[in-house]
Amino acid sequence: MEKHPQPQRGTNGDVVWHRVGAFLIDSILMGLIWGPVVLVGAALGDIGFLVLASVGLAATLVYGFLLEGLYGYTPGKYLLGLVVIKSDGSNCSIGASILRNLLWVVDALPTFNLIAIGSILLTDDNQRVGDLVADTVVVKQQEGP
Repeated sequence: MEKHPQPQRGTNGDVVWHRVGAFLIDSILMGLIWGPVVLVGAALGDIGFLVLASVGLAATLVYGFLLEGLYGYTPGKYLLGLVVIKSDGSNCSIGASILRNLLWVVDALPTFNLIAIGSILLTDDNQRVGDLVADTVVVKQQEGP
């Protein structure tokens, strides 16, 4: 995977369904991490579960926060040709990534992503609440050199 793919600015309106697909891919990959943690942790008892849950939490934080902050994408976004950038076109930062991902609590949890979907459809730059607060947009990666 390349470190910082070149974004195609102005394509944020073309990526709504790609974002849904990337979310599903990333959710499946996170399930592959958390499934064994829960199963093995439950078999090991409270201390074992706590240790494995800590490992799972660290993997979750690296997966979402650091990958987007360092590279601009998670595996799901990469596979579907997406990249997260700052609204000014600069690379996403770790701070922006942490902020946009922490705000999934607002975007997703109370309403099963209805707030995120509504926000993406109603904002000019197709941003969910986390993107608005972190000043980020999701765009297509440029193809080729």
